[in-house]
Amino acid sequence: MARKSQAIRLQQSIDTLEAYTVSGLGNASQARFMIDMIARIKRGRYPSKRQREWLDSIIEEGVPTSKGDPEYIAKIDEALTTEGIDFSQILTEFRGKLVRGWDLSEKQKAWCDSLIIKAAGIRDGSFWRPDAELTERIKLAASLEPCYSASFWDTHPGGHRAMNKAILWLDKRQPTIDEYTVEKLFKSVKGKLRELENPKFEIGSLAYCEIFPNGMSSRSTKMSGIVVSAPIPTRHGISYEILVNGEILSSTRLSKRRS
Repeated sequence: MARKSQAIRLQQSIDTLEAYTVSGLGNASQARFMIDMIARIKRGRYPSKRQREWLDSIIEEGVPTSKGDPEYIAKIDEALTTEGIDFSQILTEFRGKLVRGWDLSEKQKAWCDSLIIKAAGIRDGSFWRPDAELTERIKLAASLEPCYSASFWDTHPGGHRAMNKAILWLDKRQPTIDEYTVEKLFKSVKGKLRELENPKFEIGSLAYCEIFPNGMSSRSTKMSGIVVSAPIPTRHGISYEILVNGEILSSTRLSKRRS
């Protein structure tokens, strides 16, 4: 095998690793070895003679020939060309299993089939779309994102993913949103969403606002005022603007009674 410079070996390793990754073989032993060697070279720790020989043989051989059903793999490849999909990683993982000659479980096959169909729907424009009314409700639910802390989202990862997908879709940075995501979003914020849709206080109604005259460390008092806004999502919770003694205050501590 012809001698090659460190720079050439590094670039060839990077290119070969990318080809492995695209083919769904990012977790193969060859790919893991290339990742290690690339990191070593970049740190200035050149591989040993034996390591260089194995690395060069992997580069020379290229991506292994697929052992799976070529027609089904071709369907996955077509799905992976769909612009804007957020499930390319799992499709690539399924592809890697098939390329190795492994069988997908019944559940995995059904999941892969559904993703292929979903991608086809995105390409031909037949995918599910929320109607105008539902879209407005999604906007309302997404506006509640500031009301929830990082610790809440840490314990509700499914809801967090649904929230992020909804925000991306509303910003037109993601072409589609599915029914499952929408339902998960609504379920995750159902309590506060209910308050936005059915406010506890109507504009123009009388309410009592809890006020701390000398800061939060002082004893609070309740003062009456007129609600002048619809409920507003904030990082402190659902807030209302209320007119008290000629001043508009924003508060999450409103009640319908003084006591």
